[in-house]
Amino acid sequence: MAIASIRSILYLTSTAALLSSLGCASTTPPVAEQMEPVVPGTVTTFHRKSSGSLGVFDGQVVWDHNLTTWEGKPVLAAKARSGGGNLFDRATHGMLAVTGPDGSPVTTFDPPVDYQWPVAVGKTWTSSHTVTQLPSGRQSRLEIQWKVEAYEDVTVPAGTFKAYRITWSNQLGEVETRWFSPSAGLSTIKRQVQRPASHPQGAGVLEGQLLSVVKPKP
Repeated sequence: MAIASIRSILYLTSTAALLSSLGCASTTPPVAEQMEPVVPGTVTTFHRKSSGSLGVFDGQVVWDHNLTTWEGKPVLAAKARSGGGNLFDRATHGMLAVTGPDGSPVTTFDPPVDYQWPVAVGKTWTSSHTVTQLPSGRQSRLEIQWKVEAYEDVTVPAGTFKAYRITWSNQLGEVETRWFSPSAGLSTIKRQVQRPASHPQGAGVLEGQLLSVVKPKP
């Protein structure tokens, strides 16, 4: 074989190896350091379908996101126009409380229910929370097992997003899978919840997906 041909083969082989390594590097899932803050005034609309102990419903749910004050500090209030909502820590987006239709807390979590940052594919952890029911003050423990399963494209009516798929379960057997995008400030793009018949509230299922997100103009 001619020297020139051998050189050509070696060049092509090394080039292919380089391109292959670059391709592998480009598919490495990113690590999310934090959740981008939700812009106050943002409105998100979801389609929710649920049954059993998670409520019989099939329709749209519109959420308004605005700043409010709780325990002397600013927090993000996400309120469904059809009823109650949630309070979130502004820095981490951890859930502080569930609120009633009037915006006042009815259930609080200590510490807040939050992801363990940074978030990376394959990461697992366990969290423990004290749940307080108001106004009675009755308390219980919530134990959650978390796993970040994938970083992938998820397509919903609002569009296609690069998102983390995370699954968590608690000691009552409830399991939730959620797709979220920290870089886009979207804590929920799509979600699926299942409760077994052994759950204290009975069996139930829920599916939700993002229909639209409208952020206020600068």
